[in-house]
Amino acid sequence: MKNFNILKLCLVVLIMISGCNPLKKMIALSEQQQINVNPNPIELAGSSVSFNVESTLPKGMLPKGTSYTLNFDFEGNSVGSIEFKASDYPNSLSSVTKSTKTLSIPYNSSTMGGDLGKLNVKGTAKVVATGKSLDTKSSALADGVNRTITLTRATNLPTPTAYPGYTDAEETEVTTVDFYFNQGSAYLRGSEKKSDRGEQFSAFVAEKNVTKGVNVTGAHSPEGSTKVNESLAGRRAAAIEKYYRAEMDRYDYKGEAEEIGFELVPVVENWNALRRALRASNSLSQSDRSKIGSIINGGGSFVDKEKSLSKLSSYRTLMKEVYPDLRTARTEVTTVIEKKPNNEILAIAQNIVSGEASSEALSHGELLFAGGLTPDLNEKASIYGAAVKWGGTWQAHNDFGAVHIMLAKEEEEGSETRLKLLEAAKTQLDISNNKKENAEAHLNLAAIAAMNYDWELAYEHVLNAEKLDLSNAKNAAAMSKGTLSIPLGEYDRAMSTLNTLPNNGWAMWRRGILKVMSGDLAGAKSEMTSLRKRLAEWNIEENGGLDYVHAIIAAREGDAGSITSHLSEAFSKRDGAEFKDRVVNDVEFLNYSDAVKAAMN
Repeated sequence: MKNFNILKLCLVVLIMISGCNPLKKMIALSEQQQINVNPNPIELAGSSVSFNVESTLPKGMLPKGTSYTLNFDFEGNSVGSIEFKASDYPNSLSSVTKSTKTLSIPYNSSTMGGDLGKLNVKGTAKVVATGKSLDTKSSALADGVNRTITLTRATNLPTPTAYPGYTDAEETEVTTVDFYFNQGSAYLRGSEKKSDRGEQFSAFVAEKNVTKGVNVTGAHSPEGSTKVNESLAGRRAAAIEKYYRAEMDRYDYKGEAEEIGFELVPVVENWNALRRALRASNSLSQSDRSKIGSIINGGGSFVDKEKSLSKLSSYRTLMKEVYPDLRTARTEVTTVIEKKPNNEILAIAQNIVSGEASSEALSHGELLFAGGLTPDLNEKASIYGAAVKWGGTWQAHNDFGAVHIMLAKEEEEGSETRLKLLEAAKTQLDISNNKKENAEAHLNLAAIAAMNYDWELAYEHVLNAEKLDLSNAKNAAAMSKGTLSIPLGEYDRAMSTLNTLPNNGWAMWRRGILKVMSGDLAGAKSEMTSLRKRLAEWNIEENGGLDYVHAIIAAREGDAGSITSHLSEAFSKRDGAEFKDRVVNDVEFLNYSDAVKAAMN
């Protein structure tokens, strides 16, 4: 028994010795390993940091029964590993062992978005049977993470308000009145002028509405010769113009009357009016209507058809009950709808909010419209809140939710105030969708999800919006879809969608950043130059972003002098301090510290 125990102890010692020796040899050989990372620095693509690792282990690196693992970390945070098992590489003792693998991890702004940091690797040699292992020293492979794609600001999606049902654009309406004439006459009788229609028309003229034009259509009943009917239809239209102008003189239109255009349209030998009258008539039997219809829809001249009609037994009824309604002059007056001035609408809305005016002082559409007249977000919120209280439409709840998102964007990311505003916005948008599912609310919910970095949920809301009425949110949907495709890693989709918005500033900006990332530097320059021109045309102050992107392009082209000049311009503009903070840890300028220092000074 004693000899057996001694033998057992010897075996354990031998195993330990044999286990240690291959590990030490593997660690020694690891100094000859070759590890290349591409890109270098590593790059944020979509919402992940991805990089390719090309590894070459020297001959003899993987003795039988062992494994070797490359462990990658970024400033102490694991970013993946690659394991080599001797059993998978039977020729490893006589030849080098090669591997190419892509590692990808979600982007973590707290660990990768600050200081430059380093991508490090540490090797672990292990005896598979015993689990015993030894580690190599940690060594740096790459500096920092390229975060240029974050300049697209994918968290900043449109927050569309709904069409309020009111606009300050000029709108017109048509007022129509029919005047009737005796057979063969173009004289406008006094009884017509004093009829209810005539009195209403006179009252309408007295209101002195802003008139765009008057269309008078003179018509006749079928009887009579072509020559007589041509003259009759025209004279009836002219009689109405004369009467209209007399009414304008009566109500002192003065020079305004001369600016009103009259279009006189004589309708001659047209059976459409009779066809409509027959369908509406209760004086004729179905058989009579059928016989009349077969004549007017058949062949022959206008006069021939009228002669055929005059031979029908129903002709007297036709003349007495139907034809009088065809002897008309239809007057259509196009007038401009009177609207309150925008400053008055806003002032009334402010009084409604303060309680100094009744909610009925404005229509619901005017109240929602007023919210778009003020640049002050808090005032917008008050007006939309009033619209929710006194109207409660899906539009009001959407707009109230949208302004909460706008307010949240002005708060610090992660702050309690921001979170509460987004929560309140979601409540309003859910109510809006419950009242009537609508594209605007879904796009605003997408904006909330994007601010929370939930790209999949945000994109789902955009797809839901696309199934609904986009008449007032088409561009917002395209912008959201194109922008969200960037963090989702769908760059081709992002570019094609943003291309549908050729003159949109945000679309031009995001296309430019995408072109930088794809290596199309000439295309990126063109986008940024076009955007600068547009901003000048729109009288929008630059914030330094265009200059910063031009500096990145210069760095990729190896032009140190241009880096300095572009960064100097960026730092001198509105958001210069923000770009100064960014440039310190921006790997785009890793090899141009002197150029950056010169710009800083």
